[in-house]
Amino acid sequence: MFKIVFLFLLNIFVLGLYSQTRVSYHKLTKIINKKEVVSPANVKNDFFVSLNYLESPSPSGDSYRSFLLRQKMLAKAERQKKTPPSVQNKSLNKSTASELLIGREIAFARYSASGTQYDIFGGIPNDNTLAVSNGGIVLASVNSLVYAYDLNLDTAIFPDYRISLTSFVNGGGGGHYFDPKAIYDPIADRFILVLLKGNTPEQSELIVCFSTTNNPLDDWNVYSLPGNPLDNNRWTDFPAIAITKDKLYYTANLIVPNVSWQIGFDGSIIWEVPLEEGYNGAANLSAELYTNIKHNGNYIRNLHPVQGADGAADKMYFLSNRNFDISNDSIFVLDLEEAVDTNYLNINVYQSNLNYGVPPNARQFGTDTSDATQGLQTNDARVLGAIKFDDEIQFVSNSVNPNTGFSSIYHGVLSNLEGNSSIKARIIGDSIKDFGYPNIAWSGNEACDREVIIGFNYTSFTDFPGMASIYCNNEREYSKVKYLKEGENYIERLGGGYERWGDYYGLQRVYNNPGHAYAFGYIGKQNKINSGHIVEVISPDSNYLDLEYIIDPMGGVCNQKIELLPIGGKEPFTAEWSDNTQGLIKQGVCVGDTILATLIDSRGCSKSIEVIIPFAENNGELLIYPNPSSDWITIQFDLEQESELKAVLYDDQGALIKTLLERSGKKGTNELIFSTETMSAGNYIFTLLVNGEVFKSSGVIKN
Repeated sequence: MFKIVFLFLLNIFVLGLYSQTRVSYHKLTKIINKKEVVSPANVKNDFFVSLNYLESPSPSGDSYRSFLLRQKMLAKAERQKKTPPSVQNKSLNKSTASELLIGREIAFARYSASGTQYDIFGGIPNDNTLAVSNGGIVLASVNSLVYAYDLNLDTAIFPDYRISLTSFVNGGGGGHYFDPKAIYDPIADRFILVLLKGNTPEQSELIVCFSTTNNPLDDWNVYSLPGNPLDNNRWTDFPAIAITKDKLYYTANLIVPNVSWQIGFDGSIIWEVPLEEGYNGAANLSAELYTNIKHNGNYIRNLHPVQGADGAADKMYFLSNRNFDISNDSIFVLDLEEAVDTNYLNINVYQSNLNYGVPPNARQFGTDTSDATQGLQTNDARVLGAIKFDDEIQFVSNSVNPNTGFSSIYHGVLSNLEGNSSIKARIIGDSIKDFGYPNIAWSGNEACDREVIIGFNYTSFTDFPGMASIYCNNEREYSKVKYLKEGENYIERLGGGYERWGDYYGLQRVYNNPGHAYAFGYIGKQNKINSGHIVEVISPDSNYLDLEYIIDPMGGVCNQKIELLPIGGKEPFTAEWSDNTQGLIKQGVCVGDTILATLIDSRGCSKSIEVIIPFAENNGELLIYPNPSSDWITIQFDLEQESELKAVLYDDQGALIKTLLERSGKKGTNELIFSTETMSAGNYIFTLLVNGEVFKSSGVIKN
């Protein structure tokens, strides 16, 4: 008995939540003064000066990247102990869903007056980010510039095609501006662009830019948050953003300068910034800062805010994991809870059904795979993209694929947020290619859909760095990988050691065009320099649940039959009626009644429709129903004008039974109803006189 109970409890532990903490969190209010109002139309670009540190870190060093190289070396050694099974030259994903479609493409380029195309190159790393508006404007950014494109006019927006981040925020010649993140707010119809400045406590800033209109060429309100917010010798690194209907959430890491990686991380922070004030250009913003976010006494790293699947989130959640581990299954899910007396941070730790782990560096032409420090840098296994549906979060990260030892994509689904939550994950990989730096977007065309598009970069010994996407349908089935843009050459910028890849991938659904998204990934150009490419990706699912109905009037006045006719959707279907009955066929409805029907398919999608039972056309005749009748008879007839009526009931021998009615009737359709309860079973004759003349007679039957 003890063994059974133990196994039962162990099963609960393995499948779901195994730690929950509710702690008060540190919240500081910072009044942020407006820094600039910048008009991109008037920006004069400088020389796009950037300074890149090209020396690769040594695995024996004390930096975070040195530690990460050591982890990759340890992971490689661990995997060599466990020789993975042989795999064929093919995708490792079971491809049962339909394949993604490709729409329009936008070259990430500028053009001379004569029409010559010049590639726009990214920094080290690229840091691709993208936002697209309902009005058809694409805003894309990389290290260290920003670019905008009008899909309707099929042209770039900025006068010189691209603007350096320095010039965009009127930063002058000093400082290092990097790590851009772009987002579109579909409620306010505005863009937000955030970026970092400086990597020392003295220089560090988090810069937030709010567009004042839906046109990126118009003015932007620029604000600066302190990168050393607690004045304790820290600087800010690696931003991520998401929005609710009224707040921008901006997460980042606090870094201690000039120390080893073990003590160099001083916690992840959350900035909460009001949107409306930013859009309107308030003189200052009252921003909230959340710090000291820990679990079991340890800082939680790399908090990633969860975006609403259709734009703004209804409530903000944050995800994290143990991103440095060679293998782990822990997923941290956090949410802010504001109370009257204090504020709380709910920290839940879930156990996924599938481990993730530090990915190896990706391979490109010439990569020495005997050296774990070579190739394209994949960083760690931190969460890189997350979206929330009603009660579900889907997220993606880099991970090792244990079946191949290659860099792959970890796709997790957290179900039942408010109930018996659990995480199920799968790894998206290939037997030849390395995949990395994923992002995720909702691709459904109905609120009930859980379909997603996952975008990522790819590379191999024989595939130059390019960008790809995959589709996952409501049944959690994957499509074949869609290769959106092939690279032209391998990357060679750092001259020895690894090359930078990523560090993130731009992907956003078009909120007013269901099933459509735009992707912005990393590609290698002919001259071995990294750039980007913008591609419209379209869901293969056009299925949409709709509903029609037919009415069979033959049952009589209170026995009408309604049959629901599903269109699209996915069987089996169920139906619920407003009188709490169920079934696709509804009987016993009376003429003139109104009833609401809701159709639900197997996905949980629903469609409601109001059904009004009409009065039948009588075409100048008496319309009698039900006939025969056991209780009530209804008779309908049309009058050309207001008239005096007399309704008489006779037996089948012509003897008068009852004068039912003597009164005036109105022009148009009239209805007479009488009870048959006092009548004996048999045949009768109903006669209607209009203005003293017989209008119509008809037989009626009492059963």
